[in-house]
Amino acid sequence: MGKNPLAWLNKMASSTWSVADQAAAQPSAPIALPATVPLDGVTLQLRYLEPSDGPALIDFARRLSPHDLLFLRRDITRQDQVEQWLRETEHGLTTTILATQDDKIVGYAAVTSDGLAWTRHVLELDVMVAESMRGKHLGRLLTEQAFAVAQERGANKMVARMTVDQKAASAVFQRMGFEPEARLRRQVMDRDGQLHDLQIMALDVGAFRAKLAALMMQPPF
Repeated sequence: MGKNPLAWLNKMASSTWSVADQAAAQPSAPIALPATVPLDGVTLQLRYLEPSDGPALIDFARRLSPHDLLFLRRDITRQDQVEQWLRETEHGLTTTILATQDDKIVGYAAVTSDGLAWTRHVLELDVMVAESMRGKHLGRLLTEQAFAVAQERGANKMVARMTVDQKAASAVFQRMGFEPEARLRRQVMDRDGQLHDLQIMALDVGAFRAKLAALMMQPPF
């Protein structure tokens, strides 16, 4: 063949496992809710957002740092913005899973459509975790559930936004096949008027499945 077959096989295996690992990390279906989930020494409840959750959401948001609030779709420390979130849920534009501990919200995963006809194939995944719960893999669990919900809703493309220094969030999305799609410079203004770059990550569901299928069909040599 004129090539080192072992080197070619190693290269092929490396490429295949990268995509295969990402596919394996993608859940096939969301957890049936409500559910009780043991997670790194704590017990959490997962359930869907309810109309009465507005005050608890505001309380959760006001316990977040200003930096955590930078890339969110709306300022969820404000009652009118939370009410809009609840209206979007009622109208089927947003699906939100809450993680609670002792009836207090400690994280959420939201899957949202902007309601426009020409972007109806795109769903945005938004995940946030209380500082007290970080490092316990709650972010990964909620991201997986958001992915599963988006898949169940028939998304052709999934997107997520974050500031460029949120390395842990970026790693969780990359684990499931998301790739950096755009970096919008000086896109986000914080409460002190400072500007920050915004990173957009995306997963083209059809392209990913085609890439996985092509790799699975490759001969071993």
